[in-house]
Amino acid sequence: MKKQLLLFSIGIMAGIITYAIITRNRVEDKSNAILKVLESNCECDQIKQFLYVKGLATSKKEVSTETAEYELKNCKYTDLNSEAHRINELLIKKVDGYKEIDRFTLEFVDQSSSKLVTINNGNIK
Repeated sequence: MKKQLLLFSIGIMAGIITYAIITRNRVEDKSNAILKVLESNCECDQIKQFLYVKGLATSKKEVSTETAEYELKNCKYTDLNSEAHRINELLIKKVDGYKEIDRFTLEFVDQSSSKLVTINNGNIK
C-alpha cells in the first residue's frame, strides 16, 4: 500500500512538472511569434516587447489572464487606425492563441507623440 501511494505521488508530481514545462514553452513561443510578426511586417526603427504576462491580473476596469505590451518606434504608416487593424489581422492569422490575449497593447511612439492601441481578445477597442 505504501509503495502504491508513493508511486501515485510521484506520478502526480511528474504530471505537474510536465504540464508546467509545456505551458511555459507555449507562452514563450507565443510572445516570440508576436515579436517576429511585428518585426517582419512593420516598418519601424525599433520594436520592443515591454510585457508578456500569463496569470490573473485585476484592475478597476477589467480582469485579465494574459497581457502583452509592445512598443513600436518611428513607424511608417499613413493612418493609425488602418495600421492597427492590419497588424491585428496579421496576428490573428499568424500567431496561434493570439485571440486568447485579454489585453494586448501597441504603443506607437515617434518624435512628438505616443499613441496607444488596445486590443482585447482580437478586437480593437
